[in-house]
Amino acid sequence: MFRDSLREFLQKEFASIADERDKKGPFTREEAIDIMKKFKKVGIGLDPESLKMVFAEDPILFGIMAEEVGRVWVSLLPLFGMSSIPAMFVPLASDDTRDRLMPKLERAEFIGCFAETEPEAGCDTSNIKSTARLEGDYYIINGTKTWISNGSIADVAFVGAKDSLTNMETFFLVEREVSPFETNELHKIGWKAAPTAEMFFVDCKVSKENELNSMMAKAMSDPKLMEILPLSKGMMSLFSQMAPFTALMTLPRAAMGLAAIGIAEAAFEASVKYAKERVQFGKPIGKFQLIQEMLYNMNVLIETGRLLGYRAIHAIAKGSPEARRLSSMAKVYCGEAAVKVTYDAIQIHGGLGLSDEMPLERYYRDARMMTIPDGTSEIMKLITGYTILGKGFAAYT
Repeated sequence: MFRDSLREFLQKEFASIADERDKKGPFTREEAIDIMKKFKKVGIGLDPESLKMVFAEDPILFGIMAEEVGRVWVSLLPLFGMSSIPAMFVPLASDDTRDRLMPKLERAEFIGCFAETEPEAGCDTSNIKSTARLEGDYYIINGTKTWISNGSIADVAFVGAKDSLTNMETFFLVEREVSPFETNELHKIGWKAAPTAEMFFVDCKVSKENELNSMMAKAMSDPKLMEILPLSKGMMSLFSQMAPFTALMTLPRAAMGLAAIGIAEAAFEASVKYAKERVQFGKPIGKFQLIQEMLYNMNVLIETGRLLGYRAIHAIAKGSPEARRLSSMAKVYCGEAAVKVTYDAIQIHGGLGLSDEMPLERYYRDARMMTIPDGTSEIMKLITGYTILGKGFAAYT
């Protein structure tokens, strides 16, 4: 039911405009808010109740959302996916922050970002240079982030920085309205409508109550807050098994894999339709064995990728120790499968596949993006190897 209604909504609202609007570049804040309000009307929002539905009660719904959005217009996904990370911690923030932001969550007027990647620390998050210095009741944050989805239009950034006292990384809710930060828009080969930015934090003052450990301690001490926190028991279990960043990234990586499968599905369906309709040498090209072999390979990649993606989310929902391995594998396999499927889709369409008036070129560019953000394929393979072999076999330490 959820999948069917979501697919109908996406087809009605976005399918007809995706190609042309994507070419115009990043969403403005006004456009992003309008999109979020449309999603809110069909029950997909950033308020605690809505987030709890897709993250705590049934994380599979987040996977379905990622897959279905990928089928239509993957540039939409970061608006919800990346905004949800700071949004889920708003109920645990300081009273002032909560009073300012909760109404925005309820009205679907909230855009957030997850600010972790830095110029000298992409996948090597242990090497981040951003710092947080505690002064009285506030942290002072300084640092530069890059390739941050939604960064240029975000109300709130969930910022990773090293505590200057402990030299350990932690995270902070940084409100643009209270602690202004500067941004610079970046442009990409794919996800063209999705805003992406460099972010510059200079002496940003943040309440110590808005630091991750403080917020989690607050939640653990108050059963009512634990009920509000949109994290499944499985995800909470992962937080106790591994570093917060590692646990937090399992679901986005699995979802990225399923979004890639969504892109591949759209390209595959277009290819099947074209193979039936395009006539060469007196018969539909679908009768040629090489075309059938390509369709076979495309279909196998999609079906196996989908199974792996949902298996990863199931492991996350259960809090299984396998969650990190499976989400890393899903991220790699599905992303690379989408690249192969969209490549073959263009090949099946021949010269028509090269036209920028066809959605195939968007599918191909968007698919190529899926192997890098939220952890490159290479790093995901190293993580998989480490989780298989165990402690002492991490390639990057």
